[in-house]
Amino acid sequence: MAHNYRWRNWGRNQSCRPQVYESARSETEVIAAVNRARGRGQKIKVVGSGHSFSAVACTDHHMLSIAGLDRVVAADASGELTGEPTISVEAGITIAQLNQELASRGLALANLGDIAYQSISGAISTGTHGTGANFGGLSTFVRSMEMVTANGELVRCSPVEEPELFHCARVGLGSLGIITQLTLAVTPAFNLAHKERRGEFHEVVQNLNQTISENEHFEFYWLPHTEACSLLMNNRTEDPVLPRSAYRQWRNEVFYPNYFFGALVTAGKLVPPLVPDIARLVASTVGSGRRVDRSDQIFISTRLLRFVEMEYAIPQENVSEALLAIRDFIDDEGLRVSFPIEVRFVASDDIPLSMASGRASGFIAVHMARGTQFDRYFHGVEAIMNKFSGRPHWGKMHYQTATALAPRYPQWERFRALRHQMDPERYFSNDYLDRVLGEQ
Repeated sequence: MAHNYRWRNWGRNQSCRPQVYESARSETEVIAAVNRARGRGQKIKVVGSGHSFSAVACTDHHMLSIAGLDRVVAADASGELTGEPTISVEAGITIAQLNQELASRGLALANLGDIAYQSISGAISTGTHGTGANFGGLSTFVRSMEMVTANGELVRCSPVEEPELFHCARVGLGSLGIITQLTLAVTPAFNLAHKERRGEFHEVVQNLNQTISENEHFEFYWLPHTEACSLLMNNRTEDPVLPRSAYRQWRNEVFYPNYFFGALVTAGKLVPPLVPDIARLVASTVGSGRRVDRSDQIFISTRLLRFVEMEYAIPQENVSEALLAIRDFIDDEGLRVSFPIEVRFVASDDIPLSMASGRASGFIAVHMARGTQFDRYFHGVEAIMNKFSGRPHWGKMHYQTATALAPRYPQWERFRALRHQMDPERYFSNDYLDRVLGEQ
């Protein structure tokens, strides 16, 4: 246990000094920490790997790390018990660890984002997703959870046990309780054929619906100040893994996207007028290729370059219009944007605070390098997203308040009612949750 400990997130854009910082390695220790905090009249916030760019985990009261809750509890690879393969894990296990555990058992998650540093509970609680118009976010894979409530009780929830808590807590922002264990639906391990090709911006936005429908998992990156897009298409295949040399793997997945691109970003930070020329240089390196590998090896990328990110979900049918508006905004304001804009697609779900709740969604993510002024860019993009009833990724930067967000979520009041029931004294709250969910 530490006092006045300084905590910082992965992106280094959020920091806080909780009065108490401690770690838990069991549900018993989580319960004890909640009881100690409540006994002192302190709020308590949980942190996993700290990969959120928002202040969702920050507190100046009591911070509890669950990184030590990282074990596999059980696995049902055959689906004999529930009718589908599942794995039960402690809440602090990282996605990278989980992928390894699944692979060793011949299993996989049906979809993933491109970052594996997050704890599984943090990723689920903030609505983390991958891409695929017929696939939901990670929260849709949850089949049951164990949580410690504000009064220190351990509760299990599922569609048949505490169903209302289960319904809402799959994207709960840490406001309903502390997740200690999850059971996830998984699938037999599978390979993906990964294809990458260059596209022109006007062509990509014009043919977007067709490209989405032709691929199980599709995303693309657009380089501002250029017409260049990098299109990434992943589809299941029975083809065997096509191994690459260690050098080629390092060059393509580590050197170019991190060290080479990082050097160019640094040059742009030092001399901003160079950014459009740098973007054109990066665009000249966008090419095509194909590889086959285990699904998680395709989905996950190595990210060494630190950045700050904002991401919004809007109705899928509005993505092309929104991208055109962002392009005009960057040009009209004379902004210098060195990072690509990432675009992904996710199926509708029924989770109250999911960004895809009730609508098939396109996700548009904007980034800036750590240490670069981003407010003008992010505010401008957010204003465009507001026109399409945009919903911010809870774990990424945004400037929204509860008043603005409430009309954008059909089940908003349902979630707030449960939150008031579960934590009427707001022991699990912080400044961020007060802003985005409201104090009452």
